[in-house]
Amino acid sequence: MTHNTLTISDVLKMKSLSFPEVSRFQLSPDGKSLAYVVKNPNRKSSSEQKTTEYSKLLPTGAPAYRHCEEVWVTNIKTKESHQLGSGVGIDWAPRWSPDGRYVAFCSDRMGAPQLWVWDKIENKQRRISEKPISPIEGYEVPQWTSDGKYLITKLRPEDIDFSTIISPDSKGRVINVWHTDPDEQLGSDEELSRFASFQGDLGVFNVDTGDVSFLTRGLYVAEMYLSPDDTAVVVLNITGAENLTSQDIFFELLLVPLDGSSIRGLATNIRFGSRFVSWAPNGKHLIYTHPDGLFLTSTQGDEQKNLTANFAETPHFFTRPLWNASGTSVFCGFDEHVWEIAADGSNTRKLTEGLDRHITGFVAKRDTHVIWESNEEQSICIRTHDPETKKDGFYLINTAAVKATCLFEQQIYLSTPCGNGTKLLYRAQNATYPEEIWMHDTVSGKQQQVTDLNPHLCGLRFGEVRFIESKTAEDKRLRGVLILPVNYEKGKRYPLITKVYPGQDLSRSIYTFGLGVEEINFQLLAAQGFAVLGVDMPPESTDSLVDMPEYILPAIDEVIEMGIADENRLGIMGFSYGGYCTAGLITQTTRFKAAVCGGGLYNLTSFYGQLSKGGDSTQIGWAETGQGRMGGSLWEQRQRYIDNSPIFYLDKIETPVLIYCGEGFGGSDYAQSGELFSGLRRLNKKATFVWYRGEGHPATAWHPEHRTDYQKRIMDWFEEHLN
Repeated sequence: MTHNTLTISDVLKMKSLSFPEVSRFQLSPDGKSLAYVVKNPNRKSSSEQKTTEYSKLLPTGAPAYRHCEEVWVTNIKTKESHQLGSGVGIDWAPRWSPDGRYVAFCSDRMGAPQLWVWDKIENKQRRISEKPISPIEGYEVPQWTSDGKYLITKLRPEDIDFSTIISPDSKGRVINVWHTDPDEQLGSDEELSRFASFQGDLGVFNVDTGDVSFLTRGLYVAEMYLSPDDTAVVVLNITGAENLTSQDIFFELLLVPLDGSSIRGLATNIRFGSRFVSWAPNGKHLIYTHPDGLFLTSTQGDEQKNLTANFAETPHFFTRPLWNASGTSVFCGFDEHVWEIAADGSNTRKLTEGLDRHITGFVAKRDTHVIWESNEEQSICIRTHDPETKKDGFYLINTAAVKATCLFEQQIYLSTPCGNGTKLLYRAQNATYPEEIWMHDTVSGKQQQVTDLNPHLCGLRFGEVRFIESKTAEDKRLRGVLILPVNYEKGKRYPLITKVYPGQDLSRSIYTFGLGVEEINFQLLAAQGFAVLGVDMPPESTDSLVDMPEYILPAIDEVIEMGIADENRLGIMGFSYGGYCTAGLITQTTRFKAAVCGGGLYNLTSFYGQLSKGGDSTQIGWAETGQGRMGGSLWEQRQRYIDNSPIFYLDKIETPVLIYCGEGFGGSDYAQSGELFSGLRRLNKKATFVWYRGEGHPATAWHPEHRTDYQKRIMDWFEEHLN
C-alpha cells in the first residue's frame, strides 16, 4: 500500500548533501561534470565504534560526523551519476585533477584514511599510498599541483599514539594536575592536546608512484590552500585557545614553500570567525583577514600592507574576499556591504549602497579565489537574502556603473554557489523539497536540477508554510513561521507544537525542508496532524529566561486567534540552547501540555564551572560574554545566573517533559540533562530521560538507529499528550 505523507522511514532513507561548511561540490575543469559528497544513511562503516564513549574520530581515524558519506559524480547534461567505490567505508573530499581526468578523494575503506584517485576514462579507482592521511575538516581537501602530477595533503604523524586521539580518556596517565597559578598554567604542548585530531605532517604525494615528500611536520592545520603558481601552500595553523576560559580559537598564518625553504610566519592571533585567505591569480600575493583589518602580503618579501588602515573602524568580514581576474583589486564583504579595494590600497569603493538586501556571500569562479563575472561585462555576482520576504537569490553588480540588478530571487534557501562561464551552480532547498544542486544559465535564464537524491519523496504531500505576525506587550513586531498540518481543513483546530531557539530568527528557515532540521524534520509532525510554529527570538537581553515568554506566547496566541491552534493542546520543544529555552518556558507557564528538551543546559551555575578532561573551562566564556550573555562572573552576577537557570524553578513545572541527549561538549549534555531529570524525579514530576551513549551534540549527525529512536519518541510523546 502506498502512502502520500512523510514517514520516519522516508526521512531515514533520505540522502542529503554533506555539510556545506566543510564539503563544497567540485565542478570539473570542462564544466560538464560535478563531484559532490552525499550522506547516505544506509552506507556501512568500514569499522564500528568499539566504545560507547563519544569520540570525534572513528577507530579508522576518519571524522565521526562523516560516518555515512560517499562521493558521487554526475554528468550535468545527461544526469548520469556514478558513485565512487563500494558501499562500505567513508569517502569524502573529492577534487578534480587539472585535466579533468581524475578525481582525488579520501577514503577509510581499507581501515585507515588514505588518498585515492578515480580515473574517469577507465572508470577505475586505486589507492595512491598506504600512508594514513589526516584531513579532519572539509577545508583540507587534497590539493592538485597544476601539472596533475602531485597531490598535497596532511598525513597522520608516524610517531603519534593514535589511541589517545580516538579516546579522550586514553591519555597514557592516571594522574592529572592543574594549577591556578598563571605561571603554572598548561604548557603549549599540553594546551594543544585538545586539538590533537588536527595534528599532522604536510606532505606531497607523487600520484603515479605514491612516494611522499614532507614539507613540514607536527602542525595543527585547519585549512590549507595551494598557490596558483605551485610555489607555496598557505596554512591556517591552530596555536591554541585565547585562554583556558574562552571558546575562541586562535590561528597563525604560515607560508610553506614547496621548494623546501624556510616556513614564513605571516600573522598571528587570527580568530576562528575571521579566518579568510585568498590567493591572487598569479600566486605572487595573497590577502587575509585579521582582527586588525585586511592585509596584503607578497610571497617574495616580508612587506605587508593593511588595505583597510584608513577606515574609521576595523571592518568585520562576513565572507571570503575574492580577487578580480587581473589581480588589480579585491572584493570584500563587511559592514553589510560589498566593497572594492584596489590591491595597492589606492582606492576603495562601496558597491551596494541602497541595495535593501542582506548580502550573504560572493560567487567565486570554479575552484579559484577569483570572483565570477557573468556574461554581462564588468558584473560580479553576489548571493542575497531579502529580510522581509525571506527569499534568497543572486544579484549582478555592475562595477563600472555601481548598479545592482536582480538575476533571480525565489522562495528557496541557497548555499555554496560557484560560477563557470555562463553557468551558475548552487545548492537550494524549499519547504516542500530537500536540498539539491541546481544550475542557472545566465544567457537563457533557464534553471535545471542537477542532482536527484530522493526520488522516493516525489508525490508526497507536505504541510503548507506561511508567515505569522504578532506583537509584544511593548508593541514590538514579532515574526514567525507556521507549518500547517498536511490535510489542513479551515475552521478545524489542531494541536500546535512550537519550536524555540533564543537568538535565532526561525522565520529565516521558512524555505528550508522541515525548518532546518536541527533535531527532527518538522514536516513529519505536520504529516501526523500537528501544526508547527517557529518564532523569531532576538538575543537582546541578559535575562533571557525571564524574557522568553514575551516573544513566544503572543505568537502562539495569534495562531489560536486565527482559528488554527487548539489552546488546550499546546506543545513546546527545542534542542541545545532551544532545550534550555523550552525548560525555561515551562517553569513560567502551565499552558503547554507536553515538552521535549534535547541536548540542552539547565543550570548555569554548574555549567559555568565545568572543567574539561583537558583542563580548560570554556563554559566560563560562553556564560559571561558568549551565548549565555550573563554579563559577568558567577559571583558578580550571582542572582542573574540563578534567575536564568531553570533548575531552580522546577517546582513550578506541570508539563510532562521528554529529555534526550548524547554526550557532547565534554559530557555536559548528559550532565545537564541528568540534572534536569533528577530534579523532576525528586519533585515527582512526569518526565522521561533518554541518553544516547557514544553520540555527540548535534542529533542530525547521530547514527541511524539512534535517530530513528529519538524521532519516534518525540512523535509518540506529542501524540500521547496532545491528542
